[in-house]
Amino acid sequence: MGRNRTRFDMPWPTKGLVESLGYETQPRGTTVDCQNVRAYDPGTGRSRGGQRAGLAKYVNARTADGKVQDIGQVVGRDTPSDQSEVGARTVYNYAVTNGTVAKVTTSGFTTATNGSGALSSSVPAIFSAEMFGDVYFADGASAKKWTASTNTVSAWTAASGSLPVDSGNEPRLIESWNGRIVMSGISSDPHNWFMSAVGDPTNWNYSPTVQTQTQAVAGNNAEAGKSQDIVNAMCPYSDDILIIFGDHSIWQMTGDPAAGGRFDLISSSIGAPFGRPYCKSPEGVLYFFGSRGGVYRMQPGQAPVNITEQQIQDRMNQYNANTTLVRMVWSDRERGVYVFLTPLGGGATTNYYYDVRNQSWWPDKFGNNDHNPISVHTFDGDSASDRTVLLGGQDGYVRKFDYDTPSKSDDGTAIDSYVYLGPCQLQGRPKLMLTELKTALGTGSNDVAFGIYGAETAQAAHALSSADFSGTFSAGRNKSERRRAMGHDIFIKLQNNSDNQAWSYEFMGVELNSFDGPRARQW
Repeated sequence: MGRNRTRFDMPWPTKGLVESLGYETQPRGTTVDCQNVRAYDPGTGRSRGGQRAGLAKYVNARTADGKVQDIGQVVGRDTPSDQSEVGARTVYNYAVTNGTVAKVTTSGFTTATNGSGALSSSVPAIFSAEMFGDVYFADGASAKKWTASTNTVSAWTAASGSLPVDSGNEPRLIESWNGRIVMSGISSDPHNWFMSAVGDPTNWNYSPTVQTQTQAVAGNNAEAGKSQDIVNAMCPYSDDILIIFGDHSIWQMTGDPAAGGRFDLISSSIGAPFGRPYCKSPEGVLYFFGSRGGVYRMQPGQAPVNITEQQIQDRMNQYNANTTLVRMVWSDRERGVYVFLTPLGGGATTNYYYDVRNQSWWPDKFGNNDHNPISVHTFDGDSASDRTVLLGGQDGYVRKFDYDTPSKSDDGTAIDSYVYLGPCQLQGRPKLMLTELKTALGTGSNDVAFGIYGAETAQAAHALSSADFSGTFSAGRNKSERRRAMGHDIFIKLQNNSDNQAWSYEFMGVELNSFDGPRARQW
């Protein structure tokens, strides 16, 4: 029997998780299984594999025992106190927890004047929109605003006309667009939309004595008309474009509806779930979650493109619109999109991160279900360490992805991170023997457990619960492992599930012996 010896590298699977193809045809540069890992390290700014950044409390306290229903920020301008200040920029953060509105700093929460119980505590999520330093809320039950400079909640009343309401039902969707407050989501009038006068959130007079292009306008009195589909979400893409997501359709409002704006149908088959299931990159690419599952990418006037179909679509198809809150947020530090699928009744879930650089998907799972967010926000702070993704948890705490420390746990809960490399396989499917591993981890990396799994098929190898042999790699270059594992297909699994530990991957070289077969497939 002839024997061929092959040496080759096992690079990190930068193309992420792919489950749409058979095990035997796993694409190069991908993995069959992973959790809580990345192909980019935001702490060092390097493209390398390893564990994702952990969560840390942004605020060590909380205002109430309940869900953080909303978080956001308002940016103001102050007078510089001395020559060391350039921008004189002030950022006001706010949060709504169990119906209570509070100002948020890293030092703690300060309940707003009149903020205690100001909003509904019964709805899972509350949405808000900012204009001229005030934040306006839509909770379906009341009309309130928060003034950032004074940390005060007050009634939001109409100086002209009437705020949108139908049979006691108020909107639950709200956005700021083209100088207007835009609202929708009234349960008894789900196709309608409402816009304040330009520059005046208190003017809701749809029929003023003198008609102007800046007056308040609504779907039932505008030439554009109501949405033909129920309104599930609204995205203010630009000053001239508002994207309206229906249950099974997408519409683009181009131009102000009081000045001849029109509705254009973008899709008659794809919609989005209720709320704010979208985010936008700085380059203007809109990402959104489909009403029947899957994540899409689009730009105005273009058909949406499913970016999960070729990789993890089956996972996306398991989504339940009635029991799951979808929140998405763009991460500047990582250059990608977080997709959070939070069960409204609590419990475990898998979230996802999309790496735009590599067009790859990475599943995430928190060890503590309270960390699954109800509200999300990309905080635009002054320093680099403050520009991070904030998560409003189900336990009243606001947390952040801690890229700089970096956090080696999810706020005290161990991060179970792992990845499968391979499969190592040969054309013609003869048996092979893995005889040597050479590995290097990043400097400062914690230990990583490894296991070698070989079987008659790649699927069988992945399903094995016991490794042919196992061991531990440490930081830096490791000594060669000269033990044997055999099979037609071989996987190498790397894992760390210890609290307060994190790891990074640099290199792995593999030696395979094959019998009467050609060279091994390069990974």
